[in-house]
Amino acid sequence: MVLSANSGAAAQNGAPAAPFPDSAMALFKALAGHWSCNGGFARGGSLAADLTFTPAMDGHALSFEHVDRVPGSYWQSSTWAVEAKTGRIVSAGAAGSTKDHTGAPTLFVAKAWSPTSVTLEADTIKAPPFAPNRFTYSLLSANGLKMTWEVSRNGTWALGDSLVCARR
Repeated sequence: MVLSANSGAAAQNGAPAAPFPDSAMALFKALAGHWSCNGGFARGGSLAADLTFTPAMDGHALSFEHVDRVPGSYWQSSTWAVEAKTGRIVSAGAAGSTKDHTGAPTLFVAKAWSPTSVTLEADTIKAPPFAPNRFTYSLLSANGLKMTWEVSRNGTWALGDSLVCARR
């Protein structure tokens, strides 16, 4: 997979790169910054986390950090970019638990998005064998963001947890 940092990047096998979508750059720019989040799990219980989106490659990529606040233990670190051949947003990174210091590779793909919302769906990765899941990030305003995590159960998406975030 070749990720595009600009519209002139070459894709695999010499095929021309898809142009960098203006909507991806607008989304990356709108998400950029530090977010303080509070929410909860679908089955009850509160959750708090800090999200940081840092522009890279002149706004053509985005570094992402998600760290739960105690007692939560989830962490994720990834880079979002547009795949040159397909024009999809791809998030490649790692995620795990701060309690036992574990981590595993992650790969999420967005086939469609807007300047204010993106849904990144887990893509096939050899290990570990996670259930199908997805994250949706929706801007509520210039200073408001909602993150929703869903898991596929018997072919139906079910809420895992969600956060409402304010820009810090």
